[in-house]
Amino acid sequence: MTVELAARRPHTSDAGADSHGDLLRVENLRVGFGPPKAHREVVKGVSFTLAPGRCLAIVGESGSGKSVTARTLVGLTGRGSVVQADRLELDGRDLLGFGDRQWRAIRGKDVGFILQDALVSLDQLRPVGKEIAEGLKLHGAGTREERAEKVIDLLRQVGVPEPELRARQRPDELSGGLRQRALIAAALALDPKLVIADEPTTALDVTVQAQILDLLEATKARGKTLILISHDLAVVSRMADEVAVMRDGEIVERGDARAVLRNPQHAYTQALLDAVPSAHSRGQRLSPASPPRVQVSAAPTASAGRGAGPEIAPPVIQAEGLTKRYRGPDGLDRTVVDDVSFVLGAGETLGVVGESGSGKTTTARIALALVEPDGGQVRLNGEAWSGLPERQRRARRRQITVIYQDPLSSFDPRWSVERVLRDTLDPAAYGSDAARRQRVTELLELVGLQDEHRGRRPLQLSGGQRQRVAIARALGPDPSVIVCDEPVSALDVSIQAQVLDLLVDLQDELGVSYLFISHDLGVIHHISDRVLVLNEGRVVEHGDADDVFYRPQEPYTQRLLAAVPLLERRAATDPIRSAR
Repeated sequence: MTVELAARRPHTSDAGADSHGDLLRVENLRVGFGPPKAHREVVKGVSFTLAPGRCLAIVGESGSGKSVTARTLVGLTGRGSVVQADRLELDGRDLLGFGDRQWRAIRGKDVGFILQDALVSLDQLRPVGKEIAEGLKLHGAGTREERAEKVIDLLRQVGVPEPELRARQRPDELSGGLRQRALIAAALALDPKLVIADEPTTALDVTVQAQILDLLEATKARGKTLILISHDLAVVSRMADEVAVMRDGEIVERGDARAVLRNPQHAYTQALLDAVPSAHSRGQRLSPASPPRVQVSAAPTASAGRGAGPEIAPPVIQAEGLTKRYRGPDGLDRTVVDDVSFVLGAGETLGVVGESGSGKTTTARIALALVEPDGGQVRLNGEAWSGLPERQRRARRRQITVIYQDPLSSFDPRWSVERVLRDTLDPAAYGSDAARRQRVTELLELVGLQDEHRGRRPLQLSGGQRQRVAIARALGPDPSVIVCDEPVSALDVSIQAQVLDLLVDLQDELGVSYLFISHDLGVIHHISDRVLVLNEGRVVEHGDADDVFYRPQEPYTQRLLAAVPLLERRAATDPIRSAR
């Protein structure tokens, strides 16, 4: 890594904190990319101090500069970056003069960094246990046997079930939640003085999230310093002593966490809080930035609109007694879906919730006919769907599509947006080039994108734009049902609000049904008509969304809801709950 470091300017800090007792001091931090004399600044004059045992939460939209600020503190801004500051000190050491060797000496030992994207942050070719042990080995911590025991203990602390088994598995053999927990274990392995957590609970269900937050709180209580970057404002309200709100590289509001979240002074902070989905936002738009809707010329005649249940229209999906077993690396068979039944009606949203490993994604893959059940069956639009030869299903696959959590991984990076969308079109319906081009234009308009986006490739789009393209791709075949597998969990709260508004609008206009999987219970309550609760592969509760959330009957559902962090809405008596 080559980092261009500007000379330190004279001390002009107005941060107002006494340096005695502060573990971290950041004064007038500026970070840019490009040629040194013509670089583009993405962090513009950020200042803060942090004492041991304190937590600063940095919040803001994607592109606000929060993650770049965090990566600067561990020397990971990347090749060609330009870092300037009046002061950048950790425990009295001047970080501005650090080279690669000095950064490597403090990473893990003095500063633990929890990355957000567990899938690409872990080595895909080796077991996660060896990856966690590597940091211990590099810093000379214990014998090989002691390190192996430490790894198992760390995995257990972060809530990994069967840690001895999981330590032997590669990342591709683990769920997203388990991979994220492995990253957290690696960051905490050497008990660093400063822990920087960049969206540490984004991929976690509410009960595991609560366990991780308990662990981070215990770490803070032992005098460790914590920087939390999160778009989950409920998590921020639980963990943070101070909040810094970033926009366009600058801190626009900073102060005591309770004061900022309950009585925000800046309009941008107010907009972030208003965008949080919850029971109280049901039936309301979350984002004033949502673009005007484009009315389609015709919607399916079977549509009953949002809120329609299976009693009004024939079910688009009928699943009966689904069962699926897998053999693990230890040779034992595990039942991951156990006698699951549900019905999804036309124009309806069925929310599916449960902890990691509860069978949510496997159930969705069975519905998509990407996985065959060992028992039970799925009917799609009244006809047999599971258990058929693929040649019999191929012509009907356009009736059911999917929106994935990470659209970037599901796109061919070489393809333009136009090619991605054209690939979904039925040649029989859109035979000419002009017809295909017109349909691409319609799809872009439906999801609020412009004609200028059609030539861009996935890496040239923002996260929100990529998710809109993913939605457009799912709409391309004119499906009757879309499986939404964590479609907004990776988005910041304001972009999430726009995408949720878009999904509701499209359902109203097109009559499409959603099988909506999320570990964010606020999102599920906001968007769902009915809710299916899974635990260890079995349905433990199923009913109207308000009934399940307000009057849960099963102890497991009650525990899920109790684990959700609480955020009090400004100038309101009722709380909103949000979990990711």
